[in-house]
This record gives sequence, structure tokens and C-alpha cells, in this order.
Amino acid sequence: MIKINGYWYNDTEIKEALEKKGYTIVTLEISSEARDFPLYETYALQNGESPTVLNRMKSVALKEFEKKPELI
Repeated sequence: MIKINGYWYNDTEIKEALEKKGYTIVTLEISSEARDFPLYETYALQNGESPTVLNRMKSVALKEFEKKPELI
């Protein structure tokens, strides 16, 4: 769940909204050791980008949908 503009959205809602904006959603396993508990991270990619910290799905959702008030 993530809070955008004062409202809570689940991962499915965010995924669908980003796909409508042209993003490709990819979930990758990021575990470092074979015997570790598997850890997964979801990325929102556009135009052949490679997964990085800057294009995690939640970060991209905040960048795309968070509306900030104008500075006076």
C-alpha cells in the first residue's frame, strides 16, 4: 500500500495505472544468497530501461501521480 495525495492505493491499482501510462511492470528476485529467503522487488520500466533503485514501482508512482501544491 502506498499513500498518494492523501489516499491509500494497493499494488494492483498502482500497477494498472502505470501500465495505462505506458510502463512495463517487472518483478525480479533480488536475493543475494541462494539459501536466503527470496526477496522480490517490482520495477516500472519505460523505453528499454534497466531496473535500478530510481525506477521501483512505488517511486515511479509517486513521481507520476503525486501532485504538489504550487510555491507562492
